[in-house]
Parts: sequence; C-alpha cells; structure tokens
Amino acid sequence: MGALAVGRVRIALVSVAALLLLAGTACGERSEPTGALVQSYPVTVQGSGDKATVVSSAPRRIVPVGAGPKAILQSLGLARRTVTVDDTLVGLPLVDAIRRAKPDLIVASGETDPLDLARARTATHSAIYVEPGSSVGNVVQAIGDVGLLTGRAVQARRLTAAIEAKRQAVTRRVAGSPLVTAFVDTGGFATISTRTLLGDLIELAHGQSVAGASPEQGPFPVKRLLELDPDVYLATAGSGVTLKQLRARAGVKRLRAVRTGRFSILPPEATVAGPQIGEALEQVARILHPDAGR
Repeated sequence: MGALAVGRVRIALVSVAALLLLAGTACGERSEPTGALVQSYPVTVQGSGDKATVVSSAPRRIVPVGAGPKAILQSLGLARRTVTVDDTLVGLPLVDAIRRAKPDLIVASGETDPLDLARARTATHSAIYVEPGSSVGNVVQAIGDVGLLTGRAVQARRLTAAIEAKRQAVTRRVAGSPLVTAFVDTGGFATISTRTLLGDLIELAHGQSVAGASPEQGPFPVKRLLELDPDVYLATAGSGVTLKQLRARAGVKRLRAVRTGRFSILPPEATVAGPQIGEALEQVARILHPDAGR
C-alpha cells in the first residue's frame, strides 16, 4: 500500500474515532434534543393496565378519560388530536360516548373502571393506555409513555425534566428541616393513603401523613386524630373544609394544628397526575416548611 493510501486510511480511522467519542460524550451528558425526532413505529409501552399498549402508527384521534390524561395531552400540544367526551359518565353511557368519538387511542386515569375500558376496547378496537398515577415517578413515566405513543417524545422529555428539576429543588430546600406530620381531610374527615399521589407529594416535601398506608374507608376517628395530633391540618380543594368549621367542632378544636391555625387548602394540582405536579410539590413544601430556604 502506498504512503498516500496509508495516510488516507489513518485519517479515516481518526475521523471515525472522533465521531464515536463525540457520540459517547453526548450520551453521557444526555443533552436536550433540539431538532425534530422521527418516531419509529410500532411502539409498545406498559402503563398500569393489565395489557401493554401497542400502536402501529401515530394516533390521530385520542380520547382522554380523567383529569391527568387531559392535562398530559394538552401539555404535549395534542389538543387538535384530542377528542373529549363526558368522562363523568360511568358504565355503558361512558362506553357509548367513547365509541361515538371513534378513537384510535384512549388514555385513561388509573381510577377508570377496568370493565368500562374493556368494553370500550371491544367497541372501538382502539389501543388503551392506563396512566399510573400513585407517585410523582408514576406521573413522569406516564408523560414519557404518552409522548412515545403520540410521537411527542421530545416534548415529553422537556416536561419530565422540568418536574425532576422542581423535585430536586424541593429536596434541597427542605434538607435539614424537621419532619412535619399532617392530616389530609378530603371532606367529612375522610383521608388519604400514603400510597397515593398526594401522599407521595407530602413525603417528598419531608412530611408524613399520620393516617398511614391503609386508613379505613369513611371518616377518620376523631379520637385517633387527637392522639396523633398532627403539626398541620390540610384540606383538599373542593372538600369544603374550613378552619372556622374545625374550630367550631368539639374535640377537633383541641388539635394543635387547629388551635395554632396551621391549616391550609391544598392546590387542585396536588391530586391530578399531570405535568403540573412539580408546581404542586413546590406548594406542598411551602405549606409544610414555610421558613425553609429563607
């Protein structure tokens, strides 16, 4: 082989090595994509449903069932492909409304009745994605999954990166702060499990729901609540609970949180498994630790 040929081979090898190094560095840094991303189909993702969701092409008519799915589709810029139905319906009326919408993808919250979804699948032959929504991590997964299914992976990555940034900011802000105990009243002294999205938000904000992982259905016993005596009394948006009502009720008015006025109404986003969950986490952290980070 001549000197000129050898030189060309060496240049080619150096060029390939440089490209590989550049690619490896980019993968390590996980830099944000700036250009268009061509989505390859078919796509298969596993939500919280019993079956994986498979789409062979980008869905053109998407029906959301639940507040979380609606918020995700809106934030991904899919309003034109979204066909809304009255998702306050249940049973056959809901199935019929979905059938008439003629979707090729249904995105449903985890609270949707599985039987309704099974009937909707039979009636429409559409793909169904059930959103996992019992933690902030679940919401991040759902946004990523829906982004892949709909060809909006780049947009989904931006949304999830924003949530993660807020989670890290909250962690830094409350670091070193004492653990704050809280009771969450969803109305009539009914409460939440720590295994719910709101329970996860409280934990990430360095708090602890005193009701635990498995509170009984119905009103939480006032006697037990007095024994636990939480630092903060929280009420969900729409619960109708007020501090004035609590102070007028025998027994409850003796709670430390009620006496000192450590009562707050949670933001509506705190119970919606959607892209605004990062902002909701920040608000919960400010409620539990008003002086942290100052």
